[in-house]
Amino acid sequence: MYSGRCPKCGSATVYRRIGGVGEMKIHVRTSFISIPVPALAYVCTTCGYFEQYIDDPAKLAEVAQTWDRVPSNP
Repeated sequence: MYSGRCPKCGSATVYRRIGGVGEMKIHVRTSFISIPVPALAYVCTTCGYFEQYIDDPAKLAEVAQTWDRVPSNP
């Protein structure tokens, strides 16, 4: 969706907004305290496909230090 193309239908009718669904924030637990971070929402207006992402580099760095990494398959 970052490219402006929908991965489901291939349409170029992709739109985005921070907190796009009701000013939604995501609680990402990296310690005993969970602080909400804004969600960056993407939606395709052709097929309705929807994705959301954490748009906070500091929180992503915390996740990388505290969560278990999923091994990649070759």
